Amino acid sequence: MSFTQRTSKGSIVALAIALGLSSAAYAQQGASGPNTVSLKAHPGWVQVPGALIRPDCVHEVPMGAKIGATGDITLAGSVVAHYDACPEQAIITRPQGGVTPKFVDTPGTGNGWVEAVQWEVPLKSGDNIDEITGKWIVPANPSANGGLIYLFNGIEPTTENLILQPVLQWGANGYFGGNYWVIASWLVGSNAYYSPDEKVSAGDTILGTTYITSSSGGTLNWESWAQDTTSGAYSWLGAWSTGYQWNWAFSGVLEAYYITSCSEFPASGYTFFENNVVYHGYPSFLNDPASWYGAVYNYGGPSCGFSPIPDGSVNYLFW
Repeated sequence: MSFTQRTSKGSIVALAIALGLSSAAYAQQGASGPNTVSLKAHPGWVQVPGALIRPDCVHEVPMGAKIGATGDITLAGSVVAHYDACPEQAIITRPQGGVTPKFVDTPGTGNGWVEAVQWEVPLKSGDNIDEITGKWIVPANPSANGGLIYLFNGIEPTTENLILQPVLQWGANGYFGGNYWVIASWLVGSNAYYSPDEKVSAGDTILGTTYITSSSGGTLNWESWAQDTTSGAYSWLGAWSTGYQWNWAFSGVLEAYYITSCSEFPASGYTFFENNVVYHGYPSFLNDPASWYGAVYNYGGPSCGFSPIPDGSVNYLFW
């Protein structure tokens, strides 16, 4: 039985304070910055992880398909689809430069990143995060429906305009989902691409892995996997990226939309991410000790005791 399974939430918090990991140990993001989001100005747009995007710019790709930097979608070496860049810019709803956008149409409603355990990896020019891996438990279902919840690990480049991530989702995002848990992997930039969603259950263990499979100059070949190691369900996609340095690692993120009460968060009150590993130096896959830190973001909704706590090999998100 793991430490987390046999320790109450209060005991974990007490331990964190004893270890000097109280609220002073993580970065409380400032009030909303200059960027604002108007839902009324974009009727019908889809709230994917980290961005609000036109519905015709959100694309499901076949399981294991690769998304090319030019918009080609290949499967087993053959082009099966092509998507041009979205004619309208996506509205980023995740933090950029440590600042979260403000949803101006829904005062008091929570939208965006809530909290995270993260690390800006210090990398030399030409080096990238080669792999991020971690496991987390599917938390208990929310006691009230209405919210859209994303829980994930993942990576971003220095530009913070892309995110590649295996995602656990509760709620409907406009393309799939409902009052149940699903997994899918996502690449979100000017367009959003996702692998076929697969249902999972509370209490299952999710393994999220994103890694480089090959490299040629400044072009990197990625795979991102979301796997339910309890049921055997999985969903994954591949992607090519060119001209980016990937240096932001996220061990665990709670992202939520349409939140009006704390009961719309998972009823367990927390989850934890363990066996977190970040590698760099492809093809060597060097493992440096991570310097994780917690961040609570101003998502605009009710305050529900948010507390991200890095604790060695296990990182916690409380709500």
